[in-house]
Amino acid sequence: MEVMMNREQRRAARRAKPPRRGTGHIQMPVNMRFSAEEETWMMLAPTQGANTFLDGTADRDIWNSVMGRINFALILNDNHFNEGWNDLHAGRLVMREVREVGIDTGSWSMTNEQHGVVMTALNLANQMQKMCTRRELRDAMTDMMGQLEYNKRADAIKDKLDART
Repeated sequence: MEVMMNREQRRAARRAKPPRRGTGHIQMPVNMRFSAEEETWMMLAPTQGANTFLDGTADRDIWNSVMGRINFALILNDNHFNEGWNDLHAGRLVMREVREVGIDTGSWSMTNEQHGVVMTALNLANQMQKMCTRRELRDAMTDMMGQLEYNKRADAIKDKLDART
């Protein structure tokens, strides 16, 4: 079955440019979409990890997960919100204390009071994530990864300077 086109449509079809080839001819979305289950998992993993500190079964990886979530929330708070900084910063300070004790004693645990402060910070992080768009979340994650990369490079320079003396 042939498609009947009028004169303008035939002319437009003849003049149509072929698709570009090479880099950039496939247009990807600004950021990849993730499902509601994955978004829930991103919220639950650090929260469940924080609960293991009460049992004393946590380790450095869980500490990094919880601390990364709090740092992510701090960046979101700086960029898009104007409240909650005190609670997030208190959670960060508690996690630093837990890290010092964990490195010194080998036991990664926290008290009920500390756990309450950390859970407040994580709940704020979850609420902020729900309120932000995916582009805002992507930008905050990019900022956080850039800060981590900067800190790694600064630490490498410090290590080189320390090795000289």
